[in-house]
Amino acid sequence: MYISRASFEKTGIARVPYPKELRHAVEKTVELWEAFTKLPVEVKAALPYHGSAAGVGYELKTGNGVSADRKENFDVSVGGEMWLAANRAYIENKIAHNFIEHAASLVPLITPFVFDFAREVEERFGFAGFADEVHDSARTFFVRFIHYFAGSRAGEEIAGAHTDRSGFTLHLFESAGGLQFFGYDQQWRDLSVNAGETVVIPAMQMQLRSAGRFRALCHRVVATNESERAGRLSAVCFVELSRTPVYDKEKHGRLQEQDVGFNYTMPLQEFTQLFSPRA
Repeated sequence: MYISRASFEKTGIARVPYPKELRHAVEKTVELWEAFTKLPVEVKAALPYHGSAAGVGYELKTGNGVSADRKENFDVSVGGEMWLAANRAYIENKIAHNFIEHAASLVPLITPFVFDFAREVEERFGFAGFADEVHDSARTFFVRFIHYFAGSRAGEEIAGAHTDRSGFTLHLFESAGGLQFFGYDQQWRDLSVNAGETVVIPAMQMQLRSAGRFRALCHRVVATNESERAGRLSAVCFVELSRTPVYDKEKHGRLQEQDVGFNYTMPLQEFTQLFSPRA
């Protein structure tokens, strides 16, 4: 693994080689996710989301407003393995069963890759204790499979601009273009994800833990001609840091409701006030 120091610190983007075995496993699981999305709503709704930010299960979001989510997603984590085991034993639908089996096996495959990334970040940037914290956070890693519905016109925002609340995010799969990032220079640019590399971006906890050295990267998804016609599938992995305070959504609202790039120039003392200590 090799992380460009200049790129990650100055642009918020790390492009790292994508292990072939992991890529193939992700592609297979996304195929099964696509089949799962075509099941009747009642079948999918029988696996409702369970837990908090690193929970597990199915969600359908059809909110209103500019920053609202209009998509369906399924999350899976190591910490939710008992929930998955209990539920998949009762799933009679073969498509749903196969998707859940593969999704449950994917997180353990991703974990060593996440550990390697954290270790290299610590070594290359002198980020003391980062690898240990990521290692101790393994049970809260979770993969989110997302389906954005067809119909949004090309150029329309289908995932509102936001930063992620966790430590860092791995973009594992995109069936179509449309992922964009808001650079530290205040310009929107396309962020491509291809089969040979994984794109990793810093999130809110990482900005806090690094005292602003790594700024959470604001990003969004806009519809393309392809996604307007066929919808859009993606898979991302969120790595939450178990020892670092978390963004206080109850007090400060959803991150999608914050101004674009609000965190880029925010003084550290003010930024710190956005977080609540862990219980």
